[in-house]
Amino acid sequence: MLFTIGFTSCVENENFGILPKEETLAIITPAEGAVIVLDDTNLSNNALFLSWTSPDSSAEFTYVIEAAETGTDFEVPVIMGTTQMTTFGMSVEELNTFLLDVMGLDPDLASSLDIRVSTDQEMSENISLIFTPFTVEYTELFLVGSLTNWEPAEALPMTRLDFNLFELTIDLADGDEFKFLPTNTGWDGDLGEDPDNPGFLIEEGEQNIGGYPAGKYKVTVDLNTFTFELEELLAPEELFLVGSLTGWDPATSWPFFNSAENVFTIVADLPEGAEFKFLPQNTGWEGDWGEDPNNKGSIIQEGEDNVKDYEAGKYLITVDFNTLTYNLSAIDDLFLVGSLTGWDPPTSLPMGEPSLGVFSIVIDLPDGAEFKFLPQNTGWDGDWGEDKNNPGRIVQDDENNLGGYAAGTYVVAVDFNTLSFTVSSVTEIPGNLYLVGGFNGWSNDANNPQFTEVSAGVFEITQTLSAGDEFKFVPVAGDWGNDWGESQESAKVLEQNTEKNVSVSEAGTYTITVDFNLGTISVI
Repeated sequence: MLFTIGFTSCVENENFGILPKEETLAIITPAEGAVIVLDDTNLSNNALFLSWTSPDSSAEFTYVIEAAETGTDFEVPVIMGTTQMTTFGMSVEELNTFLLDVMGLDPDLASSLDIRVSTDQEMSENISLIFTPFTVEYTELFLVGSLTNWEPAEALPMTRLDFNLFELTIDLADGDEFKFLPTNTGWDGDLGEDPDNPGFLIEEGEQNIGGYPAGKYKVTVDLNTFTFELEELLAPEELFLVGSLTGWDPATSWPFFNSAENVFTIVADLPEGAEFKFLPQNTGWEGDWGEDPNNKGSIIQEGEDNVKDYEAGKYLITVDFNTLTYNLSAIDDLFLVGSLTGWDPPTSLPMGEPSLGVFSIVIDLPDGAEFKFLPQNTGWDGDWGEDKNNPGRIVQDDENNLGGYAAGTYVVAVDFNTLSFTVSSVTEIPGNLYLVGGFNGWSNDANNPQFTEVSAGVFEITQTLSAGDEFKFVPVAGDWGNDWGESQESAKVLEQNTEKNVSVSEAGTYTITVDFNLGTISVI
């Protein structure tokens, strides 16, 4: 009876109907509070998958997926993407790039973002997700620009200092511009300056880096923070060596020789365990340079190490501010090799060492003779010749042989303190030798003290001298003809033409040795 009454009531009530459930725009997946931790194992895998219900399955909508920092109530929404489907996904690489470059999240740290989906008619509720992006590792970086003809294949490789940290020293001309590339095979992933944030790098909407005056610059790129810096490198006018050899006192530091544009050299006798650095002045520590701990042979000013760990010995130390590098070349020995030795290193002639960094020898040169210098007599490594662009100077690269001398006897000297050489003609080697100078009022007569010939061509004498005394050598007592003195170019090298007097700074009894085989003067 109840069923009949109820059925009749339903039939008779024409205004009553069962309506379908009203659909709304609602995110189905992922769940609120889901945690997404990214890594670089499979970059193409799906990392984020969103799905939602459609407010009207019969209509087509354009869905906008937005993100914002949790707790900001979408004050600054960021569009992740749009679609006409009810699903949206991002790969590991796409999501990681979005989180780092667009949302500015810190890599390797968990951060919360709110996500929502909207159409032009309706908006979903917010869900909060926890994301941990990973740091992208760049193993290479190249600089490309007007200085490389804007050709990726000609791009300059930067030096990798640390994780995503790169550096390069470049010479910029006026108007030069450039960018950065992760490879030198194409333009994919190129990075330029953010026009709204100077010093920051972006991939999209970037501009070329430029506007710097001509000069030499150190370019540093940090791809952990996507920033770059340019530091103009101004070579110092002077350079000094300071270290354990000088008591670490700038005031007692040793001056370098300015051997070429922005290049400095010095000769040092290093004991075991010696350490040192470089100073642009000898009045303090400001602007000191040391070794880059990540690039042996390179110099930097911040985070530098002392130069160290070299075996005891004599070295030519070269600091080149054109390349921001330094080099130590051993110069314990030097040999003369050339046409008169058959150009054979094992038969090369050993040179004497009259003073630190100075080597000399007396030789008879025939017409047309040519020669060079070797740091050892076992091979051609490290050979020295004449700088074709600077007569009288020695270089190791693109050098010429020394030659063009008339037949005769010569004192050949090499001075690494000034990277120079001299070839001085002399008369015959004397059979006797006498000393004349300030100690006897420069009275050149038969009473001049006579040297003793201790071996062929080697003469020796002991003489008491006062501080500041000067002296010379004559082959005949009482005759100034063919007198000998010291080279004006190289310390303690014999010279007969434009010689200067030999001198002592302190009073004492000295042993003076003159060697006409090696062209050396020893005053002890």
